[in-house]
Amino acid sequence: MAIASSPSDYTSIDVDYSVGKGYYTDKDAVSDMLQVPAFTSSTYPSQAQVGKIIKNIEGIVDDKVKRSYRPIIHKDEFHDFEFVRHPMQAYYGGYVGFIQLATMKLKKVISLKVWQGNSYQELASAQASITLHPDDFHKLRSITLQLPNNGDTFTLFHHGEGAMSAHNTFDSRFGAKTTARDICHLINEEFPANTAQFTGANREKERSSSPNNLSVSDFFYASIDPDNGYKINISSLLAGEDGSGCTITLADKAGQNSQSSSEAFTDMQDMKRLGSFWSIKDDGRIFFLRDYPYHTQNSIIITYVAGSSRVPSAIHKATTMLVAAELLRHDDQTIMIAETGGNISTKEKYDILTKEAMDILKGKGDLVYLIE
Repeated sequence: MAIASSPSDYTSIDVDYSVGKGYYTDKDAVSDMLQVPAFTSSTYPSQAQVGKIIKNIEGIVDDKVKRSYRPIIHKDEFHDFEFVRHPMQAYYGGYVGFIQLATMKLKKVISLKVWQGNSYQELASAQASITLHPDDFHKLRSITLQLPNNGDTFTLFHHGEGAMSAHNTFDSRFGAKTTARDICHLINEEFPANTAQFTGANREKERSSSPNNLSVSDFFYASIDPDNGYKINISSLLAGEDGSGCTITLADKAGQNSQSSSEAFTDMQDMKRLGSFWSIKDDGRIFFLRDYPYHTQNSIIITYVAGSSRVPSAIHKATTMLVAAELLRHDDQTIMIAETGGNISTKEKYDILTKEAMDILKGKGDLVYLIE
């Protein structure tokens, strides 16, 4: 049975790694455990350095327990589809077939594409698209995404717009398909792994909104269409059909015509027990009822957000201990730990913290049982 919350949960979550605040712990919890003064911008290590360690340790914790307690996007997960009930009997059983995701604790289905014999059909989220022209794509100046009800706007400019940095823009110098991939990286605010070798990028991309300085990747996710390399699908990360209120606008460079086109945000999703599909989110299962793929291998492509809705005290404690241990490994100062009542060596402190943290994590892994 899923636990909604516990009084012991770690809830001081205001993530900003640059000031030492993570999803599972923060710099103050670490300094308290080590019994040292608070980390600041002028200490060594600084709060930013502690934040980097927290970020790395959170990834290690996720790997150890085979799940995440923070929202993680899982991209383009392929699944086969097998019928377990005849479609005529599906109404009474609730589904004709299902898939088991690689990760439990599903939070949102960003994209759910099912193969229909000659193309993929999108079943999830509110989605818009941009199609770049193969020849005139470089004449596109900007893409503007706006949140519902005349909310914040995210304007994405081409590289070379004013004095804007390369990591705040998309590069349109190397072909339409490369440009499309760079636009995806900018919207997703990630390191441009698919284009960096051409553009020379050396850091992740970033773009914030006006007027409230929101991050574009908190609201949208972009991917290349599997059937058209010139087409960018942009999904809203807002709940349900809320994203259909978002807008998209293209603008060309002065006096030029990029011949690029866009499709407005449209609600694609009918997720309910008697709809296209439904889910058991804690178990990471998607059940298909009205819309389902042809009976072929690799007939489903899903992108989704997964992660537990709470950070248990055990995860907070284990993460704090591992961060403290990592700091000890790079520091020789003597710290009193109330374990034996006296001073112990840095190596002993490191070993104690690491062992106890790993013992905690051993009991937090997920087991998945498939029951038809």
